[in-house]
Amino acid sequence: MGDVRFIAIYFPQLHTIPENDRWWGPGFTDWVNVKRARPLFPGHYQPRVPRDGYYDQSDRRVIRRQVEMAREYGISGFCHYHYWFEGKQLLETPTNLFLGMKDLDISFCLSWANETWSRRWDGQEHQILQLQTHTPSVAAWGRHFDYLIKAWTDPRALRIDGKPIFMIYRPDKLEQPGEMFDYWQSRAREHGLDGLYFVAVSQYKTPAWETLRHFDALFRFQPAVATVVLAEANPPFYKRHFAPLRAMVPRGLAIRLQSAIDRLHQPHQLDYDEVWQKIIEQPVDRALTTLEGAFVDWDNTARYGKRATIYRGAQPERFQHWLERLADKVRANNRPDTRLVFINAWNEWAESAYLEPDVDYGNRYLMAVRNVASRARDGVPRGGVLRAVDK
Repeated sequence: MGDVRFIAIYFPQLHTIPENDRWWGPGFTDWVNVKRARPLFPGHYQPRVPRDGYYDQSDRRVIRRQVEMAREYGISGFCHYHYWFEGKQLLETPTNLFLGMKDLDISFCLSWANETWSRRWDGQEHQILQLQTHTPSVAAWGRHFDYLIKAWTDPRALRIDGKPIFMIYRPDKLEQPGEMFDYWQSRAREHGLDGLYFVAVSQYKTPAWETLRHFDALFRFQPAVATVVLAEANPPFYKRHFAPLRAMVPRGLAIRLQSAIDRLHQPHQLDYDEVWQKIIEQPVDRALTTLEGAFVDWDNTARYGKRATIYRGAQPERFQHWLERLADKVRANNRPDTRLVFINAWNEWAESAYLEPDVDYGNRYLMAVRNVASRARDGVPRGGVLRAVDK
């Protein structure tokens, strides 16, 4: 428990569900987006092709293989996205399969992605697919608890202070979080738990203290948090000078003008190393336990086409360099059972955020994690050599 543990964020979109068949067409999974991606400029690394094929997460063999691979390369656990809409679940099959396969020896936690789903990927953000609501009632909280307790009482549940971790992706959206947490804590103790450990996810905007005060820790989701810090420190020229004009014209016209200017700067490109440097430089929050985030790569061309955001310069060697520095930061600032780094991601292929092997880099990103994870344990020198194995 003393050294840093690496938890990979696990994305469950790679299997079919009836809702996606209706919304996007029969047989849709995120692999459809991944396959149709095309380079936007010379040297642009698209499409991304998985070395081991376009798998189906409703297949138990896939779940088993992913766990075995993660363990082999120093991943201590998975953080599964959890989609719950007032009793309706989406994309729950991979998590439920994992929960039922008790012999899979890896830690896990859930992150409630409590957002409304829309057709944002194809530019129709106003068209709601699945509305997210947060009814502040014991009945609604109880229905959710009855599902979650199966995960929280699993011996493999990732814990801090002996309490299962539960992340909430959009804490600002909750209604009466204090009352909901109190209810869940009471019910959890009735099931023999010492309590629950609630983690607020910080993305593009840090939640207000009025919300954060109900949580045990704050998780910095990367690269979102560092990107905002970088943009605030050095905003693009057109955004610096357009802001005063926007305040002088009607809102509708301002939005159209801003959109036109944004289109001139597509795709949006950032420097991988600059963003990682901001991750390392961000001060630790002393008022609330901080759980650090890492990112492998980021390029969402598969979803947004020319409107994509791309972090240029990602390489396995650079990832290992920065992951080592982040591990040092966590060792220096976090007590032993909070020395966790959440890596974005294990398999977010449509955003090019994945540790799983692809046809170009093979398993070198996984090797980077293993090198960092084993450095303190086995005496591997800092910056150990990456070798392309099973490419």
